[in-house]
Amino acid sequence: MRVVIVDLLCNSPFYCVSLTKALGEAGAQAELASPEFYLEPGSIPRSLRSPWIADVTIHASSPRAVRLSSRLLELSYNLRRLAREVRNGEYDVVHVQWVPFQERQSFLMARLRAACDRSGALLAFTAHNIIPHDSPTADRSLIRKNIEMADLVIAHTTAVAEGLRGDVGVNGEIAVIPHGPLFSDRVLAPKAQAARRLGMTDGPVVLYQGTILPYKGLDLLADAWPSVLEVHPTAQLAVVGRSGTADLRRLLARMAKMDGVRVVDHYVSTGLMLDYYGACDVVVFPYKAISQSGALMTAVGLGRPAVITPLPGFLEQAAGLDSILVAADLSGRALAHVLGAALDDRTRLAEEALAAKRRIAGSPIGWPSVARRTLEEYSRATALA
Repeated sequence: MRVVIVDLLCNSPFYCVSLTKALGEAGAQAELASPEFYLEPGSIPRSLRSPWIADVTIHASSPRAVRLSSRLLELSYNLRRLAREVRNGEYDVVHVQWVPFQERQSFLMARLRAACDRSGALLAFTAHNIIPHDSPTADRSLIRKNIEMADLVIAHTTAVAEGLRGDVGVNGEIAVIPHGPLFSDRVLAPKAQAARRLGMTDGPVVLYQGTILPYKGLDLLADAWPSVLEVHPTAQLAVVGRSGTADLRRLLARMAKMDGVRVVDHYVSTGLMLDYYGACDVVVFPYKAISQSGALMTAVGLGRPAVITPLPGFLEQAAGLDSILVAADLSGRALAHVLGAALDDRTRLAEEALAAKRRIAGSPIGWPSVARRTLEEYSRATALA
């Protein structure tokens, strides 16, 4: 089976690389149609990428206006080339991971639908979110139109599948296949070594890492942190990731003045991210909305304990993982309580997290199972098409 995984704006390179590799190891001829990740060129193995992909943005990534123009040029060329390859019968399955600007246009999916109709290829789509978290008023009818052009729709959690049906109005069957763990092949440096490289002092460390957006609950963490310090006065909080709005930058400036808080307001390389994970005792996800989380699956894949908020998508991903603790509600007080409990029990939780990392490969959320399930769904949908 010839499969192309499509991420033409390189929205989730590490997930797409893991899925493409897993499909290949499961017996498919799989390749990734994605340009280079402009923030970290070389992070996508050339052997996995479609040979016809053009890279523009890595050569014109700043200033922002130039980067946006280069991405549109890159997207236009690569979409045109992808459609040609599909029409020519190069693939049996075209699996789209993200529809660029899906709440504003349906051109990409319509172009691929027409190409697949001509060649007989299966068009699959993974709905990573119900609707974009930063666009709560998005045009649901257009999102539904895009999704329903696919022969096969995949969601990572039952919560997402139910949301697509209830909130977006998607008709038809939605296959639920878990999000595999990210970076599970990496081995973290010992805590003391990683902390030394980062210039961090001894003491428990809480990590909040990833692109910082309003729905990710940084305000809840800011409210919780003083209470955490009352119980763990030597604790440190590392807030690591590029902020998305002026309000968040103001909040980060305020947090940087709090005791024990380190703010790194920019993208960090994979190597530096791994050091922060190695140095931390618990990763915190105080999100106020989420469909499912690749960031949480990074903590799981790296064998680190986590604290989450009680959102359906989180709870489904955390099922059976004793190294993940859940706040009682979406408040700073509840978050402080569960963070304190996690730091109190950090040695046991670390052992639980590493044990879970070892079990994952053979579990339903391990990549072999994810790949096998995905190939089964391709075959089933192809037979029905």
